[in-house]
Amino acid sequence: MSRCQMKKDKRKKNIGLLEYDYESAYNKSLEDMEEWMAQQLFKHIRTNYALKTIKAGEQLEVEIYPLFDKKEDIPKEGRIKKDNRQAQGRLNDKNARKRVERLINANFDDNDLWCTFTYDDEHLPADGDIDAALKNVKKFIRRLNYKRKKLNLPNCKYIYVTEYNPTAKIRWHHHIVMDGLLDRDTVEKTWNCGKRSQIRRLEKDENGFSGMANYIVKEKERIRSEKRWNSSQGLKQPEVKVVKNKRPGAKSGNYRKIEHYVNKMVRNENAIKEQMKAWYPDYDFTTAKIYYNDFNTRFYIYTRLRKQKD
Repeated sequence: MSRCQMKKDKRKKNIGLLEYDYESAYNKSLEDMEEWMAQQLFKHIRTNYALKTIKAGEQLEVEIYPLFDKKEDIPKEGRIKKDNRQAQGRLNDKNARKRVERLINANFDDNDLWCTFTYDDEHLPADGDIDAALKNVKKFIRRLNYKRKKLNLPNCKYIYVTEYNPTAKIRWHHHIVMDGLLDRDTVEKTWNCGKRSQIRRLEKDENGFSGMANYIVKEKERIRSEKRWNSSQGLKQPEVKVVKNKRPGAKSGNYRKIEHYVNKMVRNENAIKEQMKAWYPDYDFTTAKIYYNDFNTRFYIYTRLRKQKD
């Protein structure tokens, strides 16, 4: 094969791999669209779509979004500008929230704990002193692991988020999700920086722990260089897979481009549930949402499913 041909093949493989923020690019709900606008958007436009699955514990998320190889084809809301710190910060926050949510769903269950630790006046970190606050959490985990070792328990499995609001009554507090191998009384007594702690058992709903996870990593003003979250080592990672073609059902042998399924789903939202059942028969359908952007009349489809109980 000639060098020229190799370059052409390489370019073909990379078509549609341009990274962008598709959630921001497609942020208008199909439910709010006027009928005349719908007719315009439903006109057939050839588009390459990707289907991404994110498996985290019992939760399965399915994201379908357009692929582009030219920046000017991407809606401006979704373009990633590295020199725009504010936009990049919003994207980083969004990705951090999704990451924490998925790690919690992948690693914890109803036997584990959700702890909220606050401070008394004696131990309250100075305003804005994020390093002092994080140091307190790290000392707490070291004390916790020392007690666990004496009981022949492994080191604590955890994810924690530190929150600071200078105008709130409780300026500093820490949310910690951890395994439940150590009893709650011992965990509570190990925190020695304040008495107003809350420790409760985790409780799943149809979306696993996503509601709780989004609460503890909700968008807020951040201190410069503040770490968004921290975790123990060795946590299970969400399983992520991206494809451009899909079989109609588990037993079918023919693959079709994702675009074929998008056109059906947009015209009939009930087709999303039917198609998800065909693709993922071991999961129950939870919710789905279709978004669009009139910049290029293409769509972003988000679906969430939950593993069936044995």
